[in-house]
Amino acid sequence: MIYLVMLLAFLADRLTKWWVAAYLVENGTVHLTSWLTIRAVYNRGIAFGLFQGIGPLVGWLTLGILLGLFVYLVRLPRQAWLLRLGLAVLIGGAMGNLLDRISVGVVLDFIETPLRQGVFNVADVLIHLGVILSILGSWLHDKKERATAVVPSPSDV
Repeated sequence: MIYLVMLLAFLADRLTKWWVAAYLVENGTVHLTSWLTIRAVYNRGIAFGLFQGIGPLVGWLTLGILLGLFVYLVRLPRQAWLLRLGLAVLIGGAMGNLLDRISVGVVLDFIETPLRQGVFNVADVLIHLGVILSILGSWLHDKKERATAVVPSPSDV
C-alpha cells in the first residue's frame, strides 16, 4: 500500500507538469484568481530558485538521499504507519523533480501564490507534506515506543 502512495505522488507530479506544460504553450500565463497564477518557470537550482545552475549536482545528491530514505522506509515497522506514509509522499514527490533534473536539467515550476514566496509545483507541495507527516509520524512512533517500553522497577536494579 505504501508503494502505491509513492507511485500516486510521483504520478500526480508528472501528470500536472505534463498538463501544465501543454496548456501554457497554448494559453500562456493564466491568472485563475487573485490568489493563484499558473505560469511556467524553469528552475535550474534548488528549492525557491536558489543556487541556479547546480541542478544536475543536486539531482545526483537527491538520488543518493532518496535511496537512503527508501531503505529506511522499507525497514520501518508497520506500526510507524504515519512516518511510512510521510516518507512515501516525500519520496514520490522528490522522484518527480529528480526525473526532471536528471533528464532535462531543469524543473518545471508553475504554481504562484502570494501566500508563499516563489513559484513551485505539485512535487514541492508533496515534499513539504511528506516532511510534515514524517516529523509527526516520528514523534508519535517515538511516543508510543516510550509508553510501551518496559521500565525496570527499583527492586530489579
